[in-house]
Amino acid sequence: MKWTVTVASAAIALATFGADAAPRSKSTIENSPDVLRPQQLRKPSARAEIAAATSALAVTAAAAPSDAEVGDAASFGHNVVYLGLAQTLPISITGDCTGSDSTVETCIVSSPPPLVTNFSVADATTVTLPAKASKSLVCFGFTPFLSVSWANNTGATQIARFSASADIRIENPVLDDPTLIDPNTGLPFGGSISLSLSTWRNTHSIANGDFEDESSQQTRSCIAGIISKRQLVEGYGLTDALANQFFKKPITLHFGTHGAVSMSDFTSYFYGIRLYGDQ
Repeated sequence: MKWTVTVASAAIALATFGADAAPRSKSTIENSPDVLRPQQLRKPSARAEIAAATSALAVTAAAAPSDAEVGDAASFGHNVVYLGLAQTLPISITGDCTGSDSTVETCIVSSPPPLVTNFSVADATTVTLPAKASKSLVCFGFTPFLSVSWANNTGATQIARFSASADIRIENPVLDDPTLIDPNTGLPFGGSISLSLSTWRNTHSIANGDFEDESSQQTRSCIAGIISKRQLVEGYGLTDALANQFFKKPITLHFGTHGAVSMSDFTSYFYGIRLYGDQ
């Protein structure tokens, strides 16, 4: 069950986890266009093996490669074009937000330990790309910045947690068509696609009286991209023609974040993202 309370631009939800709750032991595959589904991972064809053994001249003269050969045939051989950048304001999670300046941070009052504070900030920043800014994909370099001070003064061992993801909503006029159905929701796209990029997760036990400081900056680079022609066709069910039209229209990207923390005196989190595409 989830209780939500709105504070400034942040939504706070509270949940309780027992001190003896076991952390999840199984990893999950991120559900975003950047990570290919297992069914999309195809073995190289015999044609690819032959092409790898030929001369550079022969490769140049050969027909365009397929997705099975190079993973993303739509962008093969294209030049990289930089498309801009975005950076969110820091989210500060602490026991007292008195004196906080909303122009420099989003401050959230944390729940009493051992309760978990779930945070969610939408539309922290926006980037609008003009029509034809990229030919077949929007890619990224993504760096989250985290600082967390764990502390346990509850009188018993507890589970300390932190997790956060970047939330991205992609708006495009092609997605306004009510006959286009998002296979992930079974509903019309309504003009946009929403996705999350995983960043950092930590779950560990903390003994009574213990105090720990941790900081992390771990850059994540693009795999399949925030969105690409291939993923529009294979992941979202658009036709090849509509996928081409998608990149001929303006694209607006709204950036936010969501996550959770517990057993922390103070947590600060924000991220920066550099966008690039192909031409």
